[in-house]
This record gives sequence, structure tokens and C-alpha cells, in this order.
Amino acid sequence: MRTSSLPRLLLATGVVAASLSACDSTRQVASESTSNTVPAGPTIDDSDVTFNREVTQGDYRFVVKTFGNEEPRFVSIRSYRGSSMTMDPMRVQVTGALTNVASGDLNGNGKPELYLMTDNKKVNGGLYAYEFGERGYTPISFPGTPAGQAGMGYTGQDMYSISGNKLVRTFPVTPTDSTMKAGNRTVEYTLDANGRLMMGQSMDAQ
Repeated sequence: MRTSSLPRLLLATGVVAASLSACDSTRQVASESTSNTVPAGPTIDDSDVTFNREVTQGDYRFVVKTFGNEEPRFVSIRSYRGSSMTMDPMRVQVTGALTNVASGDLNGNGKPELYLMTDNKKVNGGLYAYEFGERGYTPISFPGTPAGQAGMGYTGQDMYSISGNKLVRTFPVTPTDSTMKAGNRTVEYTLDANGRLMMGQSMDAQ
């Protein structure tokens, strides 16, 4: 009389299933991180923070932090509208230590701008600027060395501030000949609809 192979098949299947279950019990399961960390760049923690400031423009709020003292420095920028972040945290590299941040809407288009000022004294150094929309940002083009008479004697060491709807740039004037006097020069800029800083009037102070 022939014995059915079905019971033996069921027994073998049970052994295989038990073995797979034993393997699964020792497997590590990856968990998703829910932390909202800044992407890219070196590992950082709160003890590395060397600059931490919040500024607002309308219903927008910006949290700006820098980390460490080595060049290049990394700046973390978080943009909020109300209590909600408008975009993923952004990270930019800057030269020099961050000394100040300011926000504004110089062209009145309803999109806030963020201006980062550093202590970089090189020619055309020390300023990083961005315009923010609903879900992203656009770098603001820097005008470079002041044109015409405003650029005479310019060698860097810029300082920046926001006054009303203008960006104010101040730097020392280095005489290039006997007709020039040492002093400080202030150059004003407005922001056009295309996100370009346009030079306006300049003034000298002895």
C-alpha cells in the first residue's frame, strides 16, 4: 500500500517556515528619522553654533545659524510663514564670520528678502542675499564694484545695512592721487523686479 507524500510535504513546509521566522526575529529593522535636520555638509550639533538670530518680514520669519569657526562657514536658514516652514531648510557657504542679518521687501513685490552680512573685507565681499517665494528662494545678484565716480578709491571693507526700501553700502575711500581725500563713501541700492540691486546715489563723508 502506497503512503501519501502529503503529510511529509506539510512537515517540511512547517520546518522551513519556522526557520524563516527565526531569521526574521534577529533582523534589524530600519526606522525612518522624523528629525528635521539640515541636509548636506558636515555633522553638527548645538555646541557648534556660533551665530543664532531670528528676523521677520511681514508674516515670514527666518531663523539663521552658523556653525563652527573654520572656513568656509556653513549657514543654516529656515523659512517660516506663520508656524509652518515654507521649504526644506537651506544651507549656504559664506566667507567670513556672520556679523548681522536683515530682512526686507525692497521692491515691494510681497516676497521677503534675507540679507546676510559677514566680516569678509575683500573687494565685493561680505554680502549674501536671497528672495523667498512660497516654496523656494532665488539668489539676488550682487552689483559688484560701484560704477563711475562711486568706485574711485574703492578697495573693499564693505559694511551693509537696510534703510527703508534701500540697501546701504558703506566703505572707506583710499586716495589714488593727490586730488582725493580719505574718508568714507555710502552708496545706496534699490532692488528691481528681476531681483537685481541697482545703484543709486552715493555720498562721501570726510
